[in-house]
Amino acid sequence: MTLMKSLLPILFSVISGLMLLHGCANRRPPLPTWTPQILLLTAPIGPEEIYRIPEGEKIAFGQLIREADSAKVIFVGEAHDQIEHHRIQLRVLQDLLQKGKEVVLAMEMFQRFQQPVLDRWSQGGLTEKEFLKEVRWETTWGIDFDLYKDILDEAKNHRLKVVALNIERELVSKVAEKGIKGLSSEDREKLPAMNLSDEEHRAYIRGIYNRHEGGLASDFERFYESQCLWDEGMAETLSRFLGSSESQGKTVMVLAGNGHIVFDFGIPKRFYQRTPAPFKTIVLKEWSREADQDLSFSSPSLTLADFLWVTRPNPREQSRPRMGIFLKEKGDSGGLWIERVIPNSPAGKAGLIQGDQLFAVEGKEISKVREIHDALARKGWGKDIVLTIIRDGIKKEITVTLPPLKD
Repeated sequence: MTLMKSLLPILFSVISGLMLLHGCANRRPPLPTWTPQILLLTAPIGPEEIYRIPEGEKIAFGQLIREADSAKVIFVGEAHDQIEHHRIQLRVLQDLLQKGKEVVLAMEMFQRFQQPVLDRWSQGGLTEKEFLKEVRWETTWGIDFDLYKDILDEAKNHRLKVVALNIERELVSKVAEKGIKGLSSEDREKLPAMNLSDEEHRAYIRGIYNRHEGGLASDFERFYESQCLWDEGMAETLSRFLGSSESQGKTVMVLAGNGHIVFDFGIPKRFYQRTPAPFKTIVLKEWSREADQDLSFSSPSLTLADFLWVTRPNPREQSRPRMGIFLKEKGDSGGLWIERVIPNSPAGKAGLIQGDQLFAVEGKEISKVREIHDALARKGWGKDIVLTIIRDGIKKEITVTLPPLKD
C-alpha cells in the first residue's frame, strides 16, 4: 500500500504530461503498456533490466543481441557520466565481436576533424598519452576519459575503425548564439540538409529547454536549430560512411547520448532519410524514483526505442558534481576559457559567462580540464567552490554553489 501511494504522484504526473502534450482530456492517449512496469521497479536494480519496446516484455541480454543481429546499425545510448552505461556498451561490443561481426564504432564524442587521430589510434600508432593530447580530449569532449578507456582500448586491440561522428562544435555554438540566419555565407555552406519541421521533436526539445535553459522564444529557436544541426551533422557523417566501401560487410555500432536516439528523433530518423538501412536502438536509463521526460512524453504514435535497459545508478562515492560549463583552449595562452554556460546551472546562477577565462580553483592555478574535475570531486556535492577568473582583463573571484547529491 505504501509503495502504491508513493507511485501515485508519479503516475499522475505522467498522465498529466500526456494530457498537456495532446491537449484533450477526453481523448488523451493511454499510457504505453510498458511504462507502469518501469515505474514499479525498486532498488536494488538487477544487472539485466532489459525491456523490448513497445511490448514491455522483459528479456535477457542474449535475446537482445539476437534481435539486433540483422541490423546494419545498432545505436546504444548513454548518459555520458554513467559508469554502468559504458560497461554495457563494452559488453555489447565484445559480444558482437565474439559472434564474428566486423564492427565499426561511430562515436558522438569525436568531431570530424579528429578522424586522422582516431585512425592512427585504431592502427596502434599512438600511446594513450599521445592520443589524448592529439585528440584534445579534455577540451573537445571533457568527460572523464576513464569511462571510455576500455571501449577505445577494445577498438585498438581489434583494429576497429572508429568514426568521428560529430560535426564541429564551433559551428553548433555559432548557431546557438546567432541562429542560422545570423551565420556568414561561408558558415551556411557548411550546414548539412536540415529538417526543422518535425513538430513532435520540437515539442520534445522544448521540454528540455524549458527545464534547463529558459529564455525567450527567439532563444528557443536558436537552441532548436543548434540541436537539429547536431543531429543532422551526425546523421550526415553516418550516412556518408554507410555509402563508402569501408562499410561493406560491417555492423556499425553508434555510441551517442540518449537525447540523440530516443523516439528516433535525432540521428536514427535523419540518417535513415539519407541512407535507408536496418537499425535498432538501445536506450540506457539510470533508475530513478521519478519518471523522466522520456517516459512521460511517450504516446501511442511514438516508441521510445527498440529496447530500454534500466541501469543501476553510479555508486555515491563515484558521483561527481558538475557546474554546467563547456570549456575550450584559446590561442597560445594554454588557458581554459568558458565556451558556454548552461542557464540556471550552478555556474549560470553564480554569474559565470561565456568568454571568462578560468585562472584558478580554490586559489590554485589550473591549466587543464581534469584539474577542474578533480577539484569538484574533492569539494563534493552541495559545497561552495571559489573560482578565480579573468574577465575583460580584470581578475575576480566567483563562488559557485555545487548542487546537492540526490538520494
